[in-house]
Amino acid sequence: MRRSAMPRRRWAFTLIELLVVIAILAILVAILLPAIAEARVVARKVQCESNMRQFGIAAANYATDFQDRIFSFTWKGGQLNELNQTPGTDNDAAAHQAVWILQNRAYRPDIGIITGWIPHVLYSHLVLNDYLQQRLPERMVACPEDRLRLRWQDSVFPDWDGFFDLIPDVERPAGETNNEKRWPYSSSYTLVPAAYSPDQMLGGVPTVQQADRHNYYFIGDARTRLGNRKLADVRFPQGKVMMHDRAARHFGKRHLFYAYRGARAPLLFFDTSVSTRATIDSNPGFWPNDPRNLTPIRFYYEPAGWEPPTISGRVSDLVTGYYQWTRGGLSGVDYGGGEVRTRPPN
Repeated sequence: MRRSAMPRRRWAFTLIELLVVIAILAILVAILLPAIAEARVVARKVQCESNMRQFGIAAANYATDFQDRIFSFTWKGGQLNELNQTPGTDNDAAAHQAVWILQNRAYRPDIGIITGWIPHVLYSHLVLNDYLQQRLPERMVACPEDRLRLRWQDSVFPDWDGFFDLIPDVERPAGETNNEKRWPYSSSYTLVPAAYSPDQMLGGVPTVQQADRHNYYFIGDARTRLGNRKLADVRFPQGKVMMHDRAARHFGKRHLFYAYRGARAPLLFFDTSVSTRATIDSNPGFWPNDPRNLTPIRFYYEPAGWEPPTISGRVSDLVTGYYQWTRGGLSGVDYGGGEVRTRPPN
């Protein structure tokens, strides 16, 4: 008997079933994307902390090799240097040394002597880069959330001139002169001034102090000796900040200048530990050239186009100096105790 052929059943989604599957996938994506984004944020914070730990380890090794000295520029005013120059002040000598490091570690013989510059603020790390024999620019010196600075770094390869072609003016310091060539080698992290300058005015000789705006400093005069600070000068290494990011970048979409009360960021301490702390929990700081003044140091945050905006939305905000200007300098404490009231000299 001939068996009748059975029709083969075809499997397919109905329109309703397809819509249900798409809806489920959309829900899963909605659930997973924030988790993935949060994981990336955490990973960038971990990398930032790792950068700071590397700085801490390098600083400790540097001190071991150089008689307990805190890393800083070592060329001195009044001395003939490797650039065949005899700068007048220690700050001028530091600017020459920074250029020499860039010429050799970044392979930038086109960068000449830079004038009108305080290299300690954003470029003290160059001393450690040179000590570690690193090629510049070095990723370690930039926070992973500091995307503009990372773009500045990327733009110098392979064409040096590409730095000025790839980045819009608002995202970098304006101009294409010799002075602006240094910017791809700057750092997110800054060394506190007491690490390279006297804690406070001594015998009428001024020290480094904040001016009225955040990017301006009084550097002292020809008598002011910079560098040669030692780890032994630090009385509370577990509570004294060594390096910090000038912006709090890891909590929320809006970055904050470090001196705002609501800022929170990883900090490198002199005991080489890294800890996330809130600015408001720090001691407020003092005026190094007016140590008898009990009023905390204050200045205006007036951001450039590549810096986080003010909280108020105005051109500038008045802020407090906190751990960048610790009362007593290296003898003072930022976290874990009240301000150290040292007796200022007459």
